[in-house]
Amino acid sequence: MLEQGGSRRRLAGTGLASSRSRFERRAAAARRRPRLLAAVLGGVVVLAGVLVWVGWFSSVLTASKVEVRGVSAAASAQVRTVARVPLGGPLLQVDTDAITQRLRAGKAWGEVSVSRALPDTVVISVRPRVAVLAVRNPQGEVDVVDRDGVAFRTVDKPPSDVPLVSSGAAQVTKEGVDAALQALGSLEPALRAKVSGVSVSAADQVSFTVRPERQQPKTVVWGGAGDGPRKAELVKILLPEPGSTIDVSVPSSPVTR
Repeated sequence: MLEQGGSRRRLAGTGLASSRSRFERRAAAARRRPRLLAAVLGGVVVLAGVLVWVGWFSSVLTASKVEVRGVSAAASAQVRTVARVPLGGPLLQVDTDAITQRLRAGKAWGEVSVSRALPDTVVISVRPRVAVLAVRNPQGEVDVVDRDGVAFRTVDKPPSDVPLVSSGAAQVTKEGVDAALQALGSLEPALRAKVSGVSVSAADQVSFTVRPERQQPKTVVWGGAGDGPRKAELVKILLPEPGSTIDVSVPSSPVTR
């Protein structure tokens, strides 16, 4: 009986020592955890500081090249001139927003994107505007207009492949330009290529001349904006019909005469 009691006392002592040991290990781990966390955070801060210094202040990542995408080599020179990218300093300090604003202010490009490419390049991607109309302004010059209605260039004479819009008023209004753009944009490309003499009345009503092959030129009275696809289909159907004028200004009652 005494031997059994002694064994129980030894087992109890052993269990108490084991619990104390586990508690001490957990306490030591808890004490180490803040120090480990502080070391990790310190390493992150140091690494971030190194990256900021390398990118923003050192000469390791220096802006030394400009790459222009979306235009020909000849046109890229104009993009570079307008963009005025500052070279020679840290790449990450190049103000891409300011470059974008300068390019958009020039109006020659419909889409502009400026980015940085490590280690040393500023990349400029542009989409040139395409002339679809030429509009004579009050100064007697010609504004070249793209399909968005933006006058992006002023010239003395309209481009040979762009319809010149005349007006019954002193100046073609924005609504008149939009109506002319809608009319031309609704026509099939093959038919649009035969259009000339676009005019816009003071009431923003559009008319133009179509010169079909092996036929006399025909005047198309298009009318205002709206019902573009229907009007374009009627013009295509009525072109072979006799008469010199096609009036689709009221698509529900087209007239040839």
